[in-house]
Amino acid sequence: MHYLFESQNPALAQQTLGTVETHSFNGLGLTPIDCAVLSHVIRPCDTIKHLDLKLCRIQCEGIQRLGPALHTCQRLGLGNNYLGDSGVKPVSVALRNPDCKILTLWLEDVDLTDTGAKHFASALSTNYSLTKLDLSGNNLGDSGVKLVSEALRNPDCKIQTLRLDDVGLTDSGAKRLASALSTNCSLMDLELSRNKLGDPGVEVVSVAQRKRDCKIQRLGLDNVGLTDSGAKYLASALSTVCSLTKLNIGDNALGDSGVKLVSAALRSIDCKIQRLELERVGLTNSGAEDLVSALSTNP
Repeated sequence: MHYLFESQNPALAQQTLGTVETHSFNGLGLTPIDCAVLSHVIRPCDTIKHLDLKLCRIQCEGIQRLGPALHTCQRLGLGNNYLGDSGVKPVSVALRNPDCKILTLWLEDVDLTDTGAKHFASALSTNYSLTKLDLSGNNLGDSGVKLVSEALRNPDCKIQTLRLDDVGLTDSGAKRLASALSTNCSLMDLELSRNKLGDPGVEVVSVAQRKRDCKIQRLGLDNVGLTDSGAKYLASALSTVCSLTKLNIGDNALGDSGVKLVSAALRSIDCKIQRLELERVGLTNSGAEDLVSALSTNP
C-alpha cells in the first residue's frame, strides 16, 4: 500500500485492490503515516466490505488521517484502540456523510466517554445506514447512554444490534433506554451485561418488552445484579406476548426462587424463548425440578 501511495495513481490503486473485499490489520501497529497511506489507497475503492483495524494501537492523529476513507466501508472495526472522545469525532463525521456505507461499527474499548457521546449520538440521529453498533467497555455512564437512547427514538434509525455491556449503566440510565425501546421498531439484539442495573433496572427493561413496538429478540442481562425479586418482573414479561427468543441471565443471584419464576413463564403459551442461559445463578436440585417440569411442557 505504501508503493501504491507513492505512485499517486488512484486508478492503479483501484485496479489493484478492486477485488479485495476484506482488509484485516488486526493486531498490527499502525503509525499515523500508515493510516494516511491506508486512507489514500482505499478511498477510490468502492468494493471494500470489511476493514478490520482492531488492536492496531491507533490514536487520535491516526484516526484523523483515516477519516476521509471511513465512510466507504460496510463493516468497520476500530475496537481496542486509544481513540478517546476526540478520536471518535472523525467516525462521527463519517456517519454524517450522505454517502456513508457503514452497516456494522465496532467501537468497543476506545475510551469514549459521555462527553464524546454527545457528538457521536448526534451523528447517529442523522445516519441511515448503520444496523450494528458495539460500544462495549466505554465509560459512557447513564448520561452517555441517555444520548444514545435519544438517537434510537429517531424513526429513521435502523440499528438492529446494540452492544452496551460494561458501560457504567445503572437503573437510572436504564429508564431512558427503556423509554426509547418502547418506541423503537428496529432494535432486535440488545446487550446490557456487566452493568449495575439491579432489580430496578431490569424491571424497567422488562416493562419495555411488553410494548407493542418493542421488537427485541435477543437480550443479554448476565451479571447485572438481578435477584429473585427482580426476576418476577422479567418472568412476567416473558409470560406475555413479547418478541424475545434468546435470554441470558447468567451470573445473577436468582437462586431457586428466581429460577422458579422464570420456569413458570416458560409454561406460558405466549412464551417464545428458544435459548435460555442460566450459568452460575445459584440453582440447586430443588430449583432444577421446577425448571425440568417447565421444559417438559415448553414446545
